Amino acid sequence: MAEDKKVIVTDGQDLAEKAAELKAEGVTDVTVVVNTFNFTRYKESNDGKDLQPVIDGINKSIDAGLKVRLNVAIKEGFNDDEILDFLQLTFQHFYDIVFLPTMDYDKIKAKMPGLVPVEGDFGEVEMYKYSIARGRIGFLKN
Repeated sequence: MAEDKKVIVTDGQDLAEKAAELKAEGVTDVTVVVNTFNFTRYKESNDGKDLQPVIDGINKSIDAGLKVRLNVAIKEGFNDDEILDFLQLTFQHFYDIVFLPTMDYDKIKAKMPGLVPVEGDFGEVEMYKYSIARGRIGFLKN
């Protein structure tokens, strides 16, 4: 029988301090909403907040044994130059990177030739990956 998932969604700002506690409370999955890993862009688009606490929170979540999903809203002219940076994370980590429908998915997919659909039921997400990647790329269904 499949284990029940307990998911929290966060901006990741205080996740580093809470990751171990969340795991102890039965949380299994953490969804972090982060649209850029560019420190300057992040600060400008998040009311002056720093990106480093988010990165630390993601790392502490992995250390605590939580499954990490990043929800990413790609916008032309803002962070569309980071698509391949997000893709690269799936080669290094077991993250699921899920793109939200803020930009034409065909434009995003065009930058990632060779994505292969992943079999299974992922609810509201169409899941893909590269055969040698550890993580997956998803697209939230419209």
